[in-house]
Amino acid sequence: MQYSQRLLLSILLCFTLFQCSNNSTSERPEYIRILDDIPQDIQEVKNLTILPGDAKPTHSIELIPEQTFGKSGEPYLTQVLECAIDDKGKVIITNGRKNSNEFPFLYRVYAYNADGSYHTQIGATGKGPGEYGMILGVQAVAGKVFVLDYTSQRLNIYNTDDYSFERSILIERLNIRDHEAVQDLEFGYFKVRSDGNFLIMFKEPNSGTDRPVYTYLLMDVHGNALDFAPLVFPSNLNAMKSNSRVPNAFRPLPFMGETITALSDENAIYSVWTQDFLIKKYDARGNYQSAIYYPVTGSSFDLSEYTEQSSYTRGDVMNTLEIVDEKLPESNPAIADMKIDDENRIWVAVPTGVQSEIYEWWILKESGELLAKLRLARDQPIYDIKNGYLYSKKTNKETGTEYAVKYRIELAKNN
Repeated sequence: MQYSQRLLLSILLCFTLFQCSNNSTSERPEYIRILDDIPQDIQEVKNLTILPGDAKPTHSIELIPEQTFGKSGEPYLTQVLECAIDDKGKVIITNGRKNSNEFPFLYRVYAYNADGSYHTQIGATGKGPGEYGMILGVQAVAGKVFVLDYTSQRLNIYNTDDYSFERSILIERLNIRDHEAVQDLEFGYFKVRSDGNFLIMFKEPNSGTDRPVYTYLLMDVHGNALDFAPLVFPSNLNAMKSNSRVPNAFRPLPFMGETITALSDENAIYSVWTQDFLIKKYDARGNYQSAIYYPVTGSSFDLSEYTEQSSYTRGDVMNTLEIVDEKLPESNPAIADMKIDDENRIWVAVPTGVQSEIYEWWILKESGELLAKLRLARDQPIYDIKNGYLYSKKTNKETGTEYAVKYRIELAKNN
């Protein structure tokens, strides 16, 4: 009898240890790998702070939904494309819906009050003064709302006093285009600084023979170049589809890496190459300042994980790499997005798998210390983080339409 009890106890103990071992293994994230050695090129980065790859967050974080915008009532939102908070506390939302008329996608820009009530529409669809067609970006800074109209190749500016139209800046007439650093480049995008000046990104056209680059310059409201050290970053690589009916049809290869940039309220510029958890900081004049680095990388790369769910083939990818003299990466990208909030905290989106629908956002202090981790769905982007609130969007499961959501950020120090 005693022998049977001892045997049963041994079996239970082994089972318990097996379960604990499994749980310990399952808690280790498979989507990132901690590096044993720091790559030589990263070791050579100046003013570099290296943080532990297995760092634990000092705080826990919770998002408490406080207000919705456009969930009910008119105007009805269908697809939230962007969301920004202006100096009046109004929530500026870019809404889009498919349309079969002149514009393949009908855009609207709406201003909502802080209590969720509708305030007014900003501009209108068209090609006249203050109107827009396809919108590539909307920002609200320094008492203005800026709308980048791709259709008419101009930047529309509205004031936040009554959201009336002030003026347009035609892209083709920008004096900054004469700057020697960007004379042969195309206009790409803009970021408005808190001082009202513009950080303008120019890009190389896709040639299919090399990896293009982004070049950033600083511009005033009249289109003139300001004193700024041009910043040049590698862009994303594009593959040419061999079976396309469209000549020179390129498709991005996200697994080959690209540069993501973010702008702080103090006009500091942050950049990150998505393959490495290396975040560089530049001052308001484009001068390099410092960098923070976590020795982690994405999971092992497998090309079939991409080609099985994409329209390009392995041959398309390998032909492109041969032309540009590059190789397949060993790891998947470590970073997918980056934001800087109004407290200079750095929010970094870490993919949790090639086919995963979740991002794990690492929230870092300005010094790089890991403050907290937050999991959000990929289709729930972070638009703005301001005054202790985070703005994102959700989908109405009954109608399939989207609406913006304001969340209160609750941080609690871990024991």
